[in-house]
Amino acid sequence: MGSPVEPLNHLQLAKHVAEQDLPAFGLSLRQLLQATSSDSSSGQQVADIVLRDPALTSRVLRAANAAHFGLSGGARVVTVSRAVVVLGLNPIRSLCVSALAVESLGAGERLNRRVQQTLGRALHAAVQARDIGLRLRLGKAAAEQCFVEALLGHVGELAFWCFGGAHAQALDEALRAGEDALQAQQRILGISLQSFGRELLRAWNLDSVLREGREVALAGRLSQQLAGADATGQPWQRAAVTQTVKQIATLLGQGEAETLARLQDNAGEAMGLARALGALEAADSIPAAGGPVAQPEPQAPQAAYTEPDPQQQLRVLSEMGQAARSRKELPLLFETCLEGLHRSVGLDRCVLCLLNPARNRLAARMAIGPASAVLRDSLQWEGDSAGELQTGVDAPRWCKATETRRPSALLAASAAAEAFVAPLVVDGQWLGCFYADCQPSARELGAGQFESFQRFVWVTQLIVQSLAKS
Repeated sequence: MGSPVEPLNHLQLAKHVAEQDLPAFGLSLRQLLQATSSDSSSGQQVADIVLRDPALTSRVLRAANAAHFGLSGGARVVTVSRAVVVLGLNPIRSLCVSALAVESLGAGERLNRRVQQTLGRALHAAVQARDIGLRLRLGKAAAEQCFVEALLGHVGELAFWCFGGAHAQALDEALRAGEDALQAQQRILGISLQSFGRELLRAWNLDSVLREGREVALAGRLSQQLAGADATGQPWQRAAVTQTVKQIATLLGQGEAETLARLQDNAGEAMGLARALGALEAADSIPAAGGPVAQPEPQAPQAAYTEPDPQQQLRVLSEMGQAARSRKELPLLFETCLEGLHRSVGLDRCVLCLLNPARNRLAARMAIGPASAVLRDSLQWEGDSAGELQTGVDAPRWCKATETRRPSALLAASAAAEAFVAPLVVDGQWLGCFYADCQPSARELGAGQFESFQRFVWVTQLIVQSLAKS
């Protein structure tokens, strides 16, 4: 029966996990779902959420370029902003939720085997649910919703294995001893892990995401029945799996053999997605047929600070030309420029400051890089101070704290020893300025970086001038 533990208040545990263990995950998840669920959603909002976390950015870009998204070869994307444009809001939401789950919940240590198996089942169920939805002609948006629902349906189990402490250890022991899974969950938690997940989502005000559709239920059942298979087994021939395949075939109105082949292909796609996200152990827990899935090239650990990369600069500059089709989409263009300055030019903090319509207030509106949120709060000027900065930033400058000319006000606000600044001028009118520094890493700026900084600003202005004003 497993080791005795103190009775568990699952509501208190869900609240504690939501508020103490995973507050950033819940906040990012809620913002991401909100940013992609309304008619007023913008790609820039989604990109902004992802770009706050360099590791999450790296996972999203790797997965966006995975073969099953159709972005391999010449269509590779190197900025999150461009990935949003190419994939569209619904697919990028599915991808970002997956990357967020891997980033926040895929690093469990004490019960890592359980975490990875659950993560594999979650990604497998998500891919299967999306494909079943597509074949039921639910529409692409609804099918992507099935993906998100199936993935988030496992978030409670993932969180429990990561943060359940002695109760998670007790459940692990009970399962290894052969106790029925649902009975063990009820005995130790008082509810099932699936219900615990709903309580966790409720604590984040996200429980409405789970609709319990038939596509998601069947996909989850299939991934659960296939779970725990070893390389020498034949999990797809299990009686329970055969029965679920038959049910899916009946729902889709097609033959069992055709359905089985498609489901096995989906499992291979799920493995590929897990590998692209860097969840290699989770990928290995997904049983696919038809031979091993090609693994991506090993990824070097993401450095704390990026270094200049001339080839990537060219790729980003190319993507900037495709980021916006009219001036209504300028935020996405500006986001791409800042991301390029940060990721390819090697600048730590990159900010765009804009004037308000009354032209009496200059404030940071977009910022990328470590500690950029604090910097955004610091770069704010009113009245005469805003006017002086307009006069001082009349051309690209490499500002240093030892100088006395007016852009030094930027350095005083940012606490940096040196920085690059350049005006944003459109239709002959000064609208704001770009700012970049390497203050967090205490690295010195270089002449090559200044040239690249100027090039990015110049290309941005050129693109804006060419866009239709409507």
